[in-house]
Amino acid sequence: MKVMVLGLDGATWDILGPLAADGLLPNFERLRRGGASGELRSVFPPLSPVAWTGVMTGKNSGKHGVFEFLEHDHDPMKGRVNSSRAIRSDLIWEVAARHGKKAIAGGVPMSYPPRPAKDFPGFYLGDFLSPENAPDFSSDPALFAELEKAVGPYHAWSTSIHDGNNEEAVTDDLTAFLDQHLKSIAFLMERCEWDLLMFDLMATDRFGHELWHAWDTTHAAAKGREKELQALRPKLLEFWKTLDRGLGAIFDKADSDTTFLLMSDHGFGPIEHYVNFNVWLLEQGYIALKDNFYVKQKHWFYRRGVTPQWFYGLMSKWGMANHRVTRFRGKQESWLDRLGEKTFLSREHIDWSRTRAYAQGNFGQIFLNLKGRQPQGCVDPNDARALLDEIKAGLMAIPNPETGEPLVERVHEAAELYHGPHADKAPDLTVVLKDWKYRTIGLHDFTTHKLISPAFGPTGDHRMEGILVAGGPGVRPHAAPEGADLLDVAPTVLHLLGVPVPADMDGRVLAELLTPELAATADHRDDRHDDQAAAVGSAYDADDDAAIQSRLADLGYL
Repeated sequence: MKVMVLGLDGATWDILGPLAADGLLPNFERLRRGGASGELRSVFPPLSPVAWTGVMTGKNSGKHGVFEFLEHDHDPMKGRVNSSRAIRSDLIWEVAARHGKKAIAGGVPMSYPPRPAKDFPGFYLGDFLSPENAPDFSSDPALFAELEKAVGPYHAWSTSIHDGNNEEAVTDDLTAFLDQHLKSIAFLMERCEWDLLMFDLMATDRFGHELWHAWDTTHAAAKGREKELQALRPKLLEFWKTLDRGLGAIFDKADSDTTFLLMSDHGFGPIEHYVNFNVWLLEQGYIALKDNFYVKQKHWFYRRGVTPQWFYGLMSKWGMANHRVTRFRGKQESWLDRLGEKTFLSREHIDWSRTRAYAQGNFGQIFLNLKGRQPQGCVDPNDARALLDEIKAGLMAIPNPETGEPLVERVHEAAELYHGPHADKAPDLTVVLKDWKYRTIGLHDFTTHKLISPAFGPTGDHRMEGILVAGGPGVRPHAAPEGADLLDVAPTVLHLLGVPVPADMDGRVLAELLTPELAATADHRDDRHDDQAAAVGSAYDADDDAAIQSRLADLGYL
């Protein structure tokens, strides 16, 4: 049996369900009606590096060691881009290779650089975290040249953004991007020998981020432009029809012994407000600023709204909105970037010796500034429990400005989300909002001077509810997953391949989706623990790291 795992990155039943019901996705529906389908929950935070590492390992962050795009090692003034070298666990194709299985891995976030560096067990193709022109972008340069001859110059990522009212151009770019990746899959599945094929289609994620307001014109960002955006509907539909045609070609080329898993690492939905907990932590006195005239002057301007958000508004008026506001980090390549970095209140102006807590992450992660852990920690570990309780109580009291109800649904402590040998790298608190149209930010310190502000840039963002469709040999028709999440993908795939599932995987084999003979052995685990933990360190030099941080900022993640 072969297993093909196709990541429809960020796909949601909110879009695919109605399209399929209208008959616009016949190939997708062909697999769904003949197989199993349902919801696949993401992990928290539902962010590509964490989600896809969970898919590749079947483990939570406390075991594999990846918690965000950047690893700060509890130093708020530093941060390096995570890569496959940061993953302290075997990947799914590494486990399979020990049992003689070959894999094709393409575009899977957090898979660069290929592991092992030499003798990859099949064929590897890099992802959007690969350096540009990296010599190890593929494991077989000659085969990669064949691929490019077949599909054209290969694009591992797209940073097209809708700013400037250019949604039509973004749609065209993402459709071409999606089409090339689908054709790449079709080429590789025929050209290579493989047992496992895993490929992530990044374009579906970019569609959600950049075009949600065009797809759903009730979005606040579409106000006053409804007719203009509704006229774009045929092109938006063509994007999803392109996906379906590509899937159809792949299905038709597949051998009869191929089992398919279509899955998304998270769902998607609208965002209309930003919540910046560093603003709240500053207002509440948990963050302290340096006590000098230079910083006091910056703070004075900050309180009056001179912030990156304000600057973004100016750039939009000047026709320069292709510069995402959060790009003021990493390698500053223009006077505009350098101006943005130097003008605004930032982490450079924080007095870390007096700061007790700070936010740093895409999904409401808050860290205590502990003595002995952070370089300038000031919180005695004996005082940590009381401080955590105090911050949690304050967060739960923040009102939603629209309803007056609590903005925060819950505040997780680290042990509630993570367990394992690397759980000490986790944030102390993770804030979950009730209404996900409110999006937490914290990687740029003081983007606005308000705790809650109108969103700008991306109009859609991640949700916990992803999709799963399975079909082919070994799949029970008309079945539905029961409480499935991303960590279940790896053990299920290994079981389908006939490979023993390592006992330390947190996920389970989704036996409810399988035929009786496969389901009967789903609980069998391999008790041997032979993880080949990756060497900790960066895969990038300083220039590559800075360039990838700028790319992530353009994508809206930093």
